[in-house]
Amino acid sequence: MVQGRGWGYLSLRNLLWLIRILFVYLHVFVAAGFCGDKPDVKPGALDYLAAVQDKYHRFFYVYSDAEAAGNHFTIPGRTGNVVSGAPFPSMETACLEHPFSGVTCIRAESGLRGRDWGGWYFLNGVLTGDGTGPKENWGDHSKAGFDLTGATALTFQARGARGGERVEFFAFGVGRNDGKPFPDSSPTVSTGFIRLTSQWKPYRIDLAGKPLNYVIGGFGWITNAIENQDRSVVFFLDDIRYDKSRNGQPRFLVSYAASAANDSDARNRDVAFVYDNALAAIAFTAAGQKDRAGLIVDAFLYALENDRYYRDGRLRNAYQGGDLAPPPGWRPAGEPGAARMPYRLDESGAYREDGYEVSTHTGNMAWAVLALVAYYDAFGGTPYLAAAEQMGQWIEENCRDSINGGYAGGFDGWEPSPVRLTFKSTEHNIDLVAAFDRLHRTTGRPEWRERAEHARRFILSMWDPVEGKFWTGTRSDGRTVNTDVVPLDVQTWAALVLNDPDKTGRALRYMETHHKVGDGFDYNTDLDGIWYEGTAQAAVACAVSGDARQAARALEAVKAGRLPDGGVPAASRDGLTTGFYLSDGKPCLYDHRAHVGATAWLYFAENGINPFSSSRGVR
Repeated sequence: MVQGRGWGYLSLRNLLWLIRILFVYLHVFVAAGFCGDKPDVKPGALDYLAAVQDKYHRFFYVYSDAEAAGNHFTIPGRTGNVVSGAPFPSMETACLEHPFSGVTCIRAESGLRGRDWGGWYFLNGVLTGDGTGPKENWGDHSKAGFDLTGATALTFQARGARGGERVEFFAFGVGRNDGKPFPDSSPTVSTGFIRLTSQWKPYRIDLAGKPLNYVIGGFGWITNAIENQDRSVVFFLDDIRYDKSRNGQPRFLVSYAASAANDSDARNRDVAFVYDNALAAIAFTAAGQKDRAGLIVDAFLYALENDRYYRDGRLRNAYQGGDLAPPPGWRPAGEPGAARMPYRLDESGAYREDGYEVSTHTGNMAWAVLALVAYYDAFGGTPYLAAAEQMGQWIEENCRDSINGGYAGGFDGWEPSPVRLTFKSTEHNIDLVAAFDRLHRTTGRPEWRERAEHARRFILSMWDPVEGKFWTGTRSDGRTVNTDVVPLDVQTWAALVLNDPDKTGRALRYMETHHKVGDGFDYNTDLDGIWYEGTAQAAVACAVSGDARQAARALEAVKAGRLPDGGVPAASRDGLTTGFYLSDGKPCLYDHRAHVGATAWLYFAENGINPFSSSRGVR
């Protein structure tokens, strides 16, 4: 009996323990995704936009990728003594050979002999007057150093081509031993000579207690023949940065993620388009993220007030990502605070700008107005409404056209004499209907209603009753219809802005017949791939128009194309055609690269938001 009682008691206890163990294992398997369908753990659209917004402000980068928007100390300066006749150590900043992160890394090579030593400083440099490119500064110029107070460490990644290469890395010290009038505030801080491995390895230079209020030499390296026993060495650097956050600075988001060192990447790697940033600001506003939206609308105000030439209420089509203000000591066109424009380095090292990016188009201005008014309506702030009205007034005074109503395209090219664009875009005028309508609703001023109706009259003149679509706009005479391309967004945006169900219903049916690729949509009618931004726009337009089935299919097509980081690529493949051409005569193409605009439109589609009105599910 005693045996039986003991066995029964132990059985119950063992059973309880078994149940607990099974429960724990079941919980682990479910959490790990081994039971049933694995949950979608991709970051959301807003997560991606936030990550792009913070990419260059969580740290103070010396180098992240070649010509990246967040780079500082971008002017290379030689330091050393080479007397053997060997070539001076070289440095390539756009190496594609197994970077630690991103697309590129730095490749350095040295073949020094005897008592040779040499290397490079990463300098802030200076840009003055009408110079076409910055120059080295070794401590000769005032007010040309960064204040990095608060940084406690400089970190970087390095590896040797074979392993065993000996290199010294350092920062600061520029001009201190040469009696220069404006040297670095800190003496040189160095790693000493270190032996590299053939694998990427992190290194750290401690900056605790160092005076960092004036830095002109942000990083550097040297090597010599003695340390390397007269052997040639090759080594690589990447992710050079200070642990200094600047998340409170107004800034624009870089529109496209870098994916390869190709022509498209070279054109757009640091460019923050106004249109994309207006969409991001509207998305953050709709989500109630005041601080994030505020960083973008504050950047619009900064750009408006700190143009290097204009003070009349216009914005450029694009700005530089990263820091919006130029580095200390850089005074483009003599303006020390001028909002930075995107640039590319040509073969001579001169800075070159893009004609479209320095120009002003009415549609982009309209989207900035929409972002500012949306922010004002949600969170207040009279400067934002005042700026929106100033921009709207500039459009009225400079772009209004009397032929068939509407507003012309804007101005193209560089100051002081940009060329007035006399074509009229249906898309631009749709944007203006929405922008002027919002200004009217917010201010109550009747002139904004009249201006919205003036733009609306032109849009209706572009209606094609035969095929049931809206044409893209006119040629340069402002009257002749341009029939070369039928863009998708003209059809979808008309459905989101015009209160004309008969026309916009037909336009969406035209879209389904002529633009559809699978469950997605192409930019034009050649059906060479999916334009994800436009497909998200179609999802919003169909939802607003009551076609829930088509809206759901389009939304799923966009979500299926999302990248692991949550970003939505511009297109399903590289080289998606639009039918339009850039100012240099090259075709305007979309690539399979994460795009801020496309990702913002996904957020609108997922949440039933019409960005033209910031309303949910209604016009």
